[in-house]
Amino acid sequence: MKNGMIGSIFWPLLSGAIGLALWEGSVRNLGIPIYLLPAPSDVLLTIGKQWPYLLTQLAITMMAAGLGLVMSVIFGLTAGAAITASRLMDRMLTPWLVIAHAIPKVVVAPLFLVWFGFGLQSETFFVVAFTFFPVIVNTVTGLKSADPEQILMVRAMGASRAQVLQTIQFPNALPSICAGIKLAVTLAPVGAVIGEFVASNAGLGHLLIRAVGDMDTPLAFAAVAVFSVFGVLLWRAAEWVERLVLPWHPSQREAFLLRDATT
Repeated sequence: MKNGMIGSIFWPLLSGAIGLALWEGSVRNLGIPIYLLPAPSDVLLTIGKQWPYLLTQLAITMMAAGLGLVMSVIFGLTAGAAITASRLMDRMLTPWLVIAHAIPKVVVAPLFLVWFGFGLQSETFFVVAFTFFPVIVNTVTGLKSADPEQILMVRAMGASRAQVLQTIQFPNALPSICAGIKLAVTLAPVGAVIGEFVASNAGLGHLLIRAVGDMDTPLAFAAVAVFSVFGVLLWRAAEWVERLVLPWHPSQREAFLLRDATT
């Protein structure tokens, strides 16, 4: 195995092990009650016992997060292209998008329950509310950063607005769009869990609320641990997709060179 790969795995594992050992020792030596702060061993034991149940609730949260993320990407790319292509659309849509983003999402959660009902629909649209803004902003930023001279040259050769968008602006905007989607990926599970706090009787969010109400702190920590692992895996998946889409980008070439230099 390459030395760089060994280091990228070893040091995070070592720091995690040290942190868990300190947590375990502090809880045991100080005699902290389990309902206040369970030890890592108690959390792991709960995950082992409740694994099928936790996996089922995770699947429900993943479904809401995935559906909402797909809707946000479609809406964000479409709205971003419309704002870039038309100054009128820019003036009409941008103020409303900023207002929608500025409204605290927790405040509108009860309204989502009224508008979309109890269950998956409300959770999905709550994820959209959390994730659409980074996609739109990065799409607009990327599309507007294309070289004006290239655009003028292509337009002078008879290219339509759609052809300019396809051949010049969109390829140039891909790094920015990918950055926006990566931000949305990290926010999607958060939106799903918060949506489950108020609009669902299933999922990790509902499980967390119920566990805290029952003073079952180990189960609550188990839900948080599963949610954290899910979030990390989503981020890694987004990075993997970004490397596939942007192998030519300087950031990807630099990462490849750094890995190669450590061998």
